[in-house]
Formats: sequence, structure tokens, C-alpha cells
Amino acid sequence: MTHNNATFVLHSELERKGKIKPVHVIDVPGHARLKSKLDEVLPQAAGVVFVVDALDFLSSMQASAEYLYDILTKATVVKKRIPVLIFCNKTDKVTAHSKEFIKKQLEKEVNKLRESRNAISSADISDEVQLGLPGEAFNFSQCQNKVIVDEGAGLTGDVSAVEQFIREYVKP
Repeated sequence: MTHNNATFVLHSELERKGKIKPVHVIDVPGHARLKSKLDEVLPQAAGVVFVVDALDFLSSMQASAEYLYDILTKATVVKKRIPVLIFCNKTDKVTAHSKEFIKKQLEKEVNKLRESRNAISSADISDEVQLGLPGEAFNFSQCQNKVIVDEGAGLTGDVSAVEQFIREYVKP
């Protein structure tokens, strides 16, 4: 989990009733050139883990929010109610931003994107669903699919939030 804004798309094979099944994880780095790869795998996704670098968050906040907005407004994600975990990585570092701070900042940035993109004619937006409630500031609880913000540190193996997300929200 070292990629900035990496998106892990989870296919639905996991532990059920004591039976352990492997989870198919597809790592889609956050680089703009690779966005088409995400479009290829999202229709089969059972969940999305969106990784944010908690150490370097402010410098990547706008790009992270844009990528997250694109995921949250995909018709496939909304219609299938694909759960999304925003995983704040590297929170074991003293200078890392908290998950609460990251959540608030992402909601503010997504709100700005929502307002600016809603101003564009809907005819220009092909595979997008509008986010949030009209006239209200955006927050993740307004999404039709489950969106959770949690934290950990991939390098040290502290990924219990990802494991819990898979167990609780990723349905086969």
C-alpha cells in the first residue's frame, strides 16, 4: 500500500462461516493515466479501498478528492452500492494527519467539485450520478453506498481497518 491514492478493488471472495476464501485485490495506482484501468474493473468490484497518504495529504488533497469524486459518482458504484473505504495510510507517523481531518477536508473538496460539476450541463456527463443533497454541504453519509474513513499503516502491517471493512461490507 505504498501508492499515493491507490485504489484497491476487491472482488467478493472472503471468509464466510469459518471458510476462508481468498480476496481478489486489484491495485489501481492513482495516476491519471491509469484511470481507464479503474473503469475496467469497477463493474466487477465488491468493494473499493481508496488509499490516502496521511503524511502528504495536503499536497495531494485536491487530486485525491477529484479521484474520489470520480469513483463516488460512477453509476456502477452507486447502482451496485459498492462500499468504499477511505484508508488513511501512514497514520503511525507523528506528523500524519488524523482520519477526522482528512475526512473533513475531503468532504469540503468533494463539495466544491460537486458544485462546480453540477454547474456543467448534465448532458456533458455520461456515467455520473450526482452526489449529496441539493442545498446542503456534502458529507459522506449522503452517499447511497457505504463510505467509511479509517486509518492504519500498510508498511507496519496495521491494516486491521481494511480487514474489518472486507469482513463487514464486502458481500459475495
